[in-house]
Amino acid sequence: MVHHHLFPLVLLLLWNPVQSAPEQIDCCQCGSLELRSPKSLQPNIYPSPFQVLVKEKQYAPGGLSINVNITSIDNTRTFVHFMLQAVFIKQDGSISSDDSIGEFINLDEDKYTTVKDCGGSAVKSVDRLKKSLIRFSWKNGDVKRKGHIKFRATIVEDGGTNYWVRELSHPVEDVNLPPLDMRPNKHPLIPVINTEECGRVKGCYRVPEGCWEPYCDYIATWRRTAGNNYEIELGAMTDGVTDRYVAMAISDDIRWGDDVVLQCVHNGTSKETQVNVGRSVDDHSTVLEEQRVQDIAIIGPKDGPLGQIWGKRLRCRFTVSTGAIPGFPEGYKHILMSRGGASNGVSQRHGHGVGEIPVATPDQVSLQEKHNVGDFARFSLVKAHGILMILAWAFFGTTGLLWTKYYKTMWPNKRFYGERYWFVAHFNCMVMLVLLVVIAFIIIFVEVGGYSKADYLPYEAHPILGIIIFCCILLNPIIALLRPAEDHKCRPVVNWIHWFFGTVGWCLAIPNMFIGMDFGKAMVPWWATWILCIYILYHIIVEITLEVHQCCTHKKNKERRKKYEFQKRDNPKVRIPEPEPAGRVFKRNMLFVHFIITCIVNLIMLIAIAAS
Repeated sequence: MVHHHLFPLVLLLLWNPVQSAPEQIDCCQCGSLELRSPKSLQPNIYPSPFQVLVKEKQYAPGGLSINVNITSIDNTRTFVHFMLQAVFIKQDGSISSDDSIGEFINLDEDKYTTVKDCGGSAVKSVDRLKKSLIRFSWKNGDVKRKGHIKFRATIVEDGGTNYWVRELSHPVEDVNLPPLDMRPNKHPLIPVINTEECGRVKGCYRVPEGCWEPYCDYIATWRRTAGNNYEIELGAMTDGVTDRYVAMAISDDIRWGDDVVLQCVHNGTSKETQVNVGRSVDDHSTVLEEQRVQDIAIIGPKDGPLGQIWGKRLRCRFTVSTGAIPGFPEGYKHILMSRGGASNGVSQRHGHGVGEIPVATPDQVSLQEKHNVGDFARFSLVKAHGILMILAWAFFGTTGLLWTKYYKTMWPNKRFYGERYWFVAHFNCMVMLVLLVVIAFIIIFVEVGGYSKADYLPYEAHPILGIIIFCCILLNPIIALLRPAEDHKCRPVVNWIHWFFGTVGWCLAIPNMFIGMDFGKAMVPWWATWILCIYILYHIIVEITLEVHQCCTHKKNKERRKKYEFQKRDNPKVRIPEPEPAGRVFKRNMLFVHFIITCIVNLIMLIAIAAS
């Protein structure tokens, strides 16, 4: 999966003018029902405003047709694209195969145009009309293909940026087979977490702030009960896979590691939700080995299970015995929450990307008080690192690069303290770039406590590229200082070496900025990534324009230079001013516009990173 921060990087690497037009929605792939394009869109994990409705509860292969509708729940929202299929399900209600079965007939063909796909067993829209309801008739004509079924659809809302993948209907049972046992949980459901009591009856931590429990990314509540015990409720939005966990850690800081953790883990195989006591270790949690502590610490409710998963929401409710867990609860602490995958009741590592890292309360709270907390803590040093790197490469790097490549011949008769303007500008930009990169390098090492622990791509590549870039920008000024005189025979070789390290550093810095912006700790909004992407494309266009302009004026400037050399040779005692280059007005205007746009883009980027 390409993250939304990394897609602009892929676009930059593959871009050409022919391919730069916006992609059209192409729905959908036959097996997974994922969009064929654009690949940058990610499915919405929140409840869909559309549903797949089926009236029938049972069917017989080769028998009567079944009416299937895709409809808007409240008729206020409309969809444009969709793909609908029927699939076989297992005895527990899970999908047994992605292969489509049966055949659909469009009952609204006079209003909406559809075509059959996937060998004729699926149907999808081909028009761009807004729809709130479309009706189909489905039949399984092959009496040999038996099994319980569900209908599922991928639905793209009007506007093309919001879509829900594999939305399911209720099951339709084959009359020739034993009935289904579809309980995702072995025990009855527990009540939803009551958010109206937050701040009055119990303490709450919710992300986003003030959310209603079914729409909270994370929620944790606590309440002191009889015997100085604590009733804890945990909930999180998951991606719908049954083996998932949500965890709450009690910590002195906002970093995940070496803290007491309460885990709510759902095991899809046993259909049971369990609560574990453990300790956080880097990017995962380990369950305490002493079972005695576990049994004493966690007290389940008398009238139901510890928790369950329902739809895409995992929640738990349990009581923690005071004193059974060392350090719980003691004084004011940060509450951290994490979510992710599990395997056979054991939580897996969380990721490093946006929406994958744990969230933490901005301030420390006490479980003995009824706080009502929202929002989450920011990683200031990570943001400072990002801001300095953006300034270094997107401001001083791009500006210094233009001066040295295209403005050496400009203002030939003017000097600043004896040096040409291009050299002064390039030198100062490079000095600032080196200083900012060194400071940012030190800051991130302090934040991480050494080398980054990211162990999978693309995040694993970020520190590696960063160290290579750091070496390049340290070597380059040393090479520049040790350069021989202009008439020395080794000067061209040293110039090429200087160019090589500068080019390598610049070319690696661009993808590394996009990878860095995808880290969850940076909390960079997706639109800021696109602004940087557009700016880099703009800078490339400026360089191409100046390169073409330089080629067009090369002959004229060469003639002017040749004439100047003749005059200088014939009049050695007369100070003859150097010729002004052809096209200098255009180049001055290009430099001015580039500088203004660079300032605006960097200001937007700095505000976006700092304020997000």
